[in-house]
Amino acid sequence: MSTCIPLPVSNVFNSKTIKSAVYDFVTDYETPKIVTIRSAKFTLLLRISQVIILLYGVLYLLLYQKGYQKQDSSIVSSVTLKVKGIGYVESLKNQTTIIDGTDYVIPPLENAAVFIMSCYIRTEQKRMTCEESKYIDNAHCTRNEQCVANNYQFLHTNGRWTGRCLIRLNQTVGLCEIEGWCPVEDDLAQRELIEGVLNFTIFLKNFVEFPGFKVIRKNFHDNMSPCLYHDIHDKSCPIFRLSTIIESAETDQAERELMLKFGGVIKIKLNWDCNFDFNVKKCVPVYSFGRLDAKFKAENFSKGFNFRYVDLII
Repeated sequence: MSTCIPLPVSNVFNSKTIKSAVYDFVTDYETPKIVTIRSAKFTLLLRISQVIILLYGVLYLLLYQKGYQKQDSSIVSSVTLKVKGIGYVESLKNQTTIIDGTDYVIPPLENAAVFIMSCYIRTEQKRMTCEESKYIDNAHCTRNEQCVANNYQFLHTNGRWTGRCLIRLNQTVGLCEIEGWCPVEDDLAQRELIEGVLNFTIFLKNFVEFPGFKVIRKNFHDNMSPCLYHDIHDKSCPIFRLSTIIESAETDQAERELMLKFGGVIKIKLNWDCNFDFNVKKCVPVYSFGRLDAKFKAENFSKGFNFRYVDLII
């Protein structure tokens, strides 16, 4: 039978043992055992692996992927657009109507966008009573009972039905009478194309800020000379001819003609990909163009893009 007798604490933590532990900590250290393998096959495999890892880290991660750089994608940007140009419309009466910027630039439906009128249907209207549109089947009538007053069960009425059936002379079928803006609009009427619309120019002003680098850039210069954007000769000019934009966004000539007639939606993309390792003046945008609406040959419902605009004439 044996018993354990604890040693006094003073025997463990005395000045001699503490001094010896500190001396050993300062003067002695251990190293792992090194084994030398004499094999050309394994040595070559090791060196190739080391070189591959080194090249991957330096060439790909560090240089190609710019791993040493700080990236900032939370940029702040603002865009304004200014359109200039003179167009004209020749009427059937051999009269010429000049269209300027206040006529063909319609207030856009969204920010950082502009609506340019390339074709329009003009209807001079007054508040009065007149015939309903002939394209509404339910508006055809032979007696007043078919034109019930305040009849709003039809979705495409152009005004309030008065309850009267208007039948012209020498005809047996007439149209219901409405009260509203007369005469009613006819979307199938002859469109008036604006000549010279492809020569309109758009001045795109873009201010962009990189908060992470405290850098503010813009896509034009204060002393910039007159220019026009060209995808080869002048890629930095922020003034675009409408013909250049349409031809870049749509390569099909037939589709471009339909776009001018029925409308379309085009995007102008500014890609700011800047490397601040170099001079900040080299931080310039790259422009590209694309069509957002569907092609006419692939779309059967609500082709193009258009909206109504009221111009009050006194």
